[in-house]
Amino acid sequence: MNIASIRPSSVDGIKQLAKKIKRKLHIPHTQALDEASRQAGFENFVHAKRQLLGAVAPRGFPIFLSMHWTAPRRRKDEPRPDGPWAGREILRVDLSRPLTEIVAKHRVGHGRGLYGFRMEYEDHLEYRTNVEGQGTARNRLLAAWRSLRFMEATGLQPVSTKKYDAISRALAELPGCDHPSDWFDPATDGYVYLDEPYARENENRAAERERWLALNGMKSITPAHWEGIYYAGECTPSLISPDGALLHRIASALATVKPVIKPEIWPHETGMCNDDFVSPKRQADAKPRRNRPGPSWGERNGATPYGGEPGVPSRWRPTKAMPLDLHQQLGPLVAGLASSTLFSTRVHRNLSSMRSNLEDWSLMEHKDQLGDAVYDIYYGGPILVGNSKAELAEILATARAIVERGYDDCKPRRQMFAVFDAAINGIE
Repeated sequence: MNIASIRPSSVDGIKQLAKKIKRKLHIPHTQALDEASRQAGFENFVHAKRQLLGAVAPRGFPIFLSMHWTAPRRRKDEPRPDGPWAGREILRVDLSRPLTEIVAKHRVGHGRGLYGFRMEYEDHLEYRTNVEGQGTARNRLLAAWRSLRFMEATGLQPVSTKKYDAISRALAELPGCDHPSDWFDPATDGYVYLDEPYARENENRAAERERWLALNGMKSITPAHWEGIYYAGECTPSLISPDGALLHRIASALATVKPVIKPEIWPHETGMCNDDFVSPKRQADAKPRRNRPGPSWGERNGATPYGGEPGVPSRWRPTKAMPLDLHQQLGPLVAGLASSTLFSTRVHRNLSSMRSNLEDWSLMEHKDQLGDAVYDIYYGGPILVGNSKAELAEILATARAIVERGYDDCKPRRQMFAVFDAAINGIE
């Protein structure tokens, strides 16, 4: 994105733009601040501070939502669209309480409307990856705003554990259920299921749904005048729980929530794609932020990166390939280990992940040689099953020795050794 297309809507945004203008035009910082302010629609920096700081002072706790976007993919014969082809959208949301009191940091990505977000700082929720299209970015930011308003009003938190799996699976059988999300009340541990089917799809299923809920001991309520989270205006949100009193309390709280209106003209800041936003509180605390992760390039200490995208770091594999015959010896052993029921849940998960990694490595090393048959080395081929702890220990030792013989020393190999060693220690 061209710097000239950036339209900051906050004092901090103007300051960040001024730094870019200063570097590009080689002008004094004060002059760059005035230029950035004019680009934002103000006379100068003093005028911008008076207007912006005066406007935001009484609003409570400002929270910033950020999302990076690129233009949607196009066919080769399609012309390049007019306007910016990439950017970063900022949406400011003013809450009545600090963000950390609205949603716990580790639960952010589990909430409807917040999937893919992380709490980058106490006043900043950042979407991890890039999305396709500026419109998509803005719509998702507005959905995140609706989610925050829902939690702010009700006190509910998104479910992030398996505690409520049984009731959630049962409610998935509700006739006409669509776009569900799981929530709980931290004060009582009460469970709430938010169902948001398209209104037109369930017009004639009300009686069927009521019968199902009654048979399964569930209560349901449709909050009046509340738009929901998933697709405001197109879905009919219903709250479902075994606790009727909890539902009525939540519905009463939602009656005061104002709808999130999509503005015809986006009033918030648009910046440069992959330019990491630094929130006001992080700046005030003088704590530098880490850059968003992304793909790595080039060999490093015997390892080579693969995969990755903006927001997602690359994975690593040994640079020197393991001979095909050793992969073919290792495949049945690792497949059997990953299929064993004698390991703990954690060890089993790590062994399954290792099996997947080895398949990735074998594809990159030998697909040209074997073609699609390479897929059968770790999945679809023979399996050597260990029926006792002694047999499993022998298989683990053999598999570890093959990896040691086939790959040179590097971090990915050492990480694989750690999985083998943890499995061996678990057996002993």
